[in-house]
Amino acid sequence: MSFLGHTVNFQGVVDIFMHDPAGYLPFTQLMAEIMSGESTLHVPQREMIALYVSTLNNCHYCCGSHRAVLANLQIDDAVIAAVEAGKSADASTQAALDFAKKLTRSPGAVAKNDIENMQKAGWSDQGIEDVIKVVSLFSFLNRLVDGMGIYGNAQVFAQAGTMIAEHGYYPVVQMVQGKAV
Repeated sequence: MSFLGHTVNFQGVVDIFMHDPAGYLPFTQLMAEIMSGESTLHVPQREMIALYVSTLNNCHYCCGSHRAVLANLQIDDAVIAAVEAGKSADASTQAALDFAKKLTRSPGAVAKNDIENMQKAGWSDQGIEDVIKVVSLFSFLNRLVDGMGIYGNAQVFAQAGTMIAEHGYYPVVQMVQGKAV
């Protein structure tokens, strides 16, 4: 389904990164830090926010990948489905999903009261910033893969889900870095 001639055989986002490793290396480093580095958010929370933002943006590739990561992290299918619908039984997570929706759909409308709502739900300023980073990252990634027509498939999602759940995003940086040299 790829839209560009040089992306015809691309199966996933790593193929995009490997096509221009020097150009994408800084981005992959940022991605790894946001998704696998130190954070007030635990890894499943970051993956849930990534899945929800990707759902809001209707990004088939990223939804499939993050569903697979969450499944490999032993997150229940019902919880995954609820997150895709923007729902969580946990009030703190629900506040994060509500904020993620507004930041994704109406970023210019985000106001101080949105931050105050997050704080009332127990989020620290650093936690809110960490949510913002994940939302922003996946707003970019969704547009990157969709703009290039990368759709993915069950095999690609399973492979990505296993790798990310077991090793985080740093192996992507290592692959890109190895080719960028």
